[in-house]
Amino acid sequence: MTGSLSRAANMIDPEADASGQYQILEPEPLAADGPRRRLLNVFCFITLWWTCAVSVIMMIKQTVSSDGPFPYAFAFTSFTQPTTGLVAYLFSITALYVPKPKVASPPSITSSEITLLLALGVLQGLEIGLTNSALKLLTVADRTMISSTSVLFMVITARLWGLEQLGFLRVLSASLMILGGVVQTQSLDQVGGRSQMIGVLMQVVSMMLSCQRWALSQYVMQRLPADTALGQLSKIQLLAYTLPITGLVCLPVSLVFEPEAFALRHLKQMSLARSVVTVAGSLVAMLYAELKLVDELSAVAFNVLSTLHQIPIVMAGIVLCHNKVSSQAAAGFGCCVAGAMVYACARRQDPQCTALSDSTLCASVDK
Repeated sequence: MTGSLSRAANMIDPEADASGQYQILEPEPLAADGPRRRLLNVFCFITLWWTCAVSVIMMIKQTVSSDGPFPYAFAFTSFTQPTTGLVAYLFSITALYVPKPKVASPPSITSSEITLLLALGVLQGLEIGLTNSALKLLTVADRTMISSTSVLFMVITARLWGLEQLGFLRVLSASLMILGGVVQTQSLDQVGGRSQMIGVLMQVVSMMLSCQRWALSQYVMQRLPADTALGQLSKIQLLAYTLPITGLVCLPVSLVFEPEAFALRHLKQMSLARSVVTVAGSLVAMLYAELKLVDELSAVAFNVLSTLHQIPIVMAGIVLCHNKVSSQAAAGFGCCVAGAMVYACARRQDPQCTALSDSTLCASVDK
């Protein structure tokens, strides 16, 4: 019997087996811990991502609304984006730091790469400034439902840039998006209001700029050689470089159209400082959750989650802000969500698009 213990790892002891008193325990529960732990991680990161997304939208709406403490959307953007860039940089060199082998000397940035950074910063500055301005004029639910049509602009942009080819699923996705957009626009017309239509126009222009930035980000993250300065940047490091430019772009726009924003009585508000820090921290937390989800899930699954995360934002607008959503607007939003899901299926069938889709993280930091 004493020898059975030494042989237990390799064979069943004949004497113990015959008596039926001993059994060899298989390590199956340990193997099963892997999927459960992975599922728990995915759930936690999705919760963090969607919670931060709702927090950012609600905080911006509360701050820049007409009766808010700082109703100046471009000025607020000029404060939040550089702060987010600073937090992202500090986060990248601490929590996300990965030791790299020493090289003789890092590549120096070229003039063409500087131009790309400036282009990304300018596009993002105008895009986020217009989005925040639209949020000032629209309800949270309306702005989110309108932004659900952004995949339509993405399909068109990807085709014009030569990043994707049209096919049946993409045409079907675009058709659903167009249908949803038309239905939602008719619903807005019924509610009426010149300021509301200006908000819709701002959001549409913002989505068009966002798609151009998305395409340019794909080029920077996927097409530049690895031995270039930008080619060696991670996604969060790229944001740390572009977000200060975003703030600088919004600053002159704010000085021209919102000069009263820089009055001392507005700038010394503690509520403004809290809003800036909350938005910056939440945006970086969103980005971290997105990066972890890309590691845990496929790119297509991440794109599906990107589409579905608009639903809790709309629900938050209805529950927390008491936004009213007509059945017609809800139907249009449903068409847009369905179109985005079809587009995700289309990307799944295209290996090149699946490989490129991770760069959409660069476009989600303002959501």
